[in-house]
Amino acid sequence: MDQNTSEQAETDALVQDDLNKLIGTALGVAGEQLETHGAFLPVGLVLTHDGELNLVAVAPNTVEGEEEAELDADQMIADLFEALAQQRESNRAAAVVCDIHLTDDVTDAIHVMAEHSTGVCVSAIRPYRQEPTGWAFGKPFLEAGEQAIWV
Repeated sequence: MDQNTSEQAETDALVQDDLNKLIGTALGVAGEQLETHGAFLPVGLVLTHDGELNLVAVAPNTVEGEEEAELDADQMIADLFEALAQQRESNRAAAVVCDIHLTDDVTDAIHVMAEHSTGVCVSAIRPYRQEPTGWAFGKPFLEAGEQAIWV
């Protein structure tokens, strides 16, 4: 194996480890929030250049006059991607986790959109449902993702 092939293999392994760490943590955090509170808000996770994993959150509601406006998850997700894009120079990977509805399967799912600074993007989807005995989580599956942070 030549030097370039060896370096590429190390880079690929690092990228995969980084994305696995983000996806695993995001699925775990969302699952814990579901089990504890019955719901979860969209949040971001970043992996710094030093390998530190940090949570990134945005305000869920804006106050209009004396009343709180209704929760706008889509706006929160957009705000998270904007915040992560502004911080991208400080991080080597980032993810946004949110709740989605899988129409074909008639169930909800945890959706993690993970992106690495090298341009690799992947989405993880983990179906879940509430049963009389508690929350039941399906097996996560991966799909190709789209760049939104390092563009």
